[in-house]
Amino acid sequence: MDFIKNLRCPITKKELDIVKREDFSNYDIPDEYSKFGKLAYGLLDSSKHYFYPVFEDIIILHEYYALYVGTQKDIREKLPHDKQRVFDYYNEVEYKVKDSLKVYEDSPKWVDFREVSSKYIKNSFTKASQYYPNRGEYLLDIASGPIGLPEYMLLSEGYEYRICVDISINALIQAKANLDNAGKKGIFICADITNIPLQDNVVDNVLCQHTLYHIPKNEQKTAVQEMYRVAKPESKIVIIYCWFYHSWFMNLSLNLIQVYRIARHIAGKIYVKLFNSKPRLYFYAHSPRWFLKTFAFSKNIDFYCWRSTNKYFLNLYIHQWFFGKKILDRLSQFEEKHSKFMGKFGEYPAIVITKQSACYTV
Repeated sequence: MDFIKNLRCPITKKELDIVKREDFSNYDIPDEYSKFGKLAYGLLDSSKHYFYPVFEDIIILHEYYALYVGTQKDIREKLPHDKQRVFDYYNEVEYKVKDSLKVYEDSPKWVDFREVSSKYIKNSFTKASQYYPNRGEYLLDIASGPIGLPEYMLLSEGYEYRICVDISINALIQAKANLDNAGKKGIFICADITNIPLQDNVVDNVLCQHTLYHIPKNEQKTAVQEMYRVAKPESKIVIIYCWFYHSWFMNLSLNLIQVYRIARHIAGKIYVKLFNSKPRLYFYAHSPRWFLKTFAFSKNIDFYCWRSTNKYFLNLYIHQWFFGKKILDRLSQFEEKHSKFMGKFGEYPAIVITKQSACYTV
């Protein structure tokens, strides 16, 4: 309950007050909300215009789910097409059990779970924690997903609370179950990365893995600025990104396969614009130069290697019968030794932003 003071309404930007179930009738909150799950209370912005339910310890602060209870005009706008399809995708994706934790059912599309690649892959899963302090009160895991890998669970070791923020209520339900089973404390908030419902300077460090490139390209700047805003001075913001066709290592090593990926990506963009298909993920990769030229704090941005390869590379070149483990051991050593170079040259960088004490206009 004490954490409520660190929240704000994503629509009005005002503080939030607790409304208990027995007081719902005082704010014209429909009776059906009282029957919604184990809804014991909700949050109301101080202007008394928007109500947000809280159930099963999950705080619903996405403006899409807000209930308008004011007397003036509802100022919310409809979600843009590309944002809507990401929202729909993650609210419809299924889950499966892996290593006793629940993960996204589509994980094998993006991750090589073969035994020959296991050590290399798991090493990358734990790497983000190298770039932020290993202790604090609040680690903000923005777009946390279900935290469905043991290595991901370790990323909040040393923190009192892991703040899990995601657009998917289902993902947060799984994240809560996974953290509870591991005996770890969490705060669970359904929200939008481009409109984080936290006050300024409240979290010790920020982690954002494999999410920013699913944000519409013109909104990625806003998302980074939001992560920067909520972080305390002297903290770290660590973003695991994908360069895609900006990765010269993948362009050179995959060659025609990379050309095929790019062509398929462009065709997919055209397809979703023309046809009302099932929800598909949006994807757009900015270049390293974009990060270094876009922000007032760009001089405080560094690139490190999270993993230089993707699943296409691993499936093509790495095999048990062809010294696969030894090749990956050597590659891993090279990534560690030349982390900043491979952070720009490889596929997946860890983009590390240091928030200075001085104020920047974001």
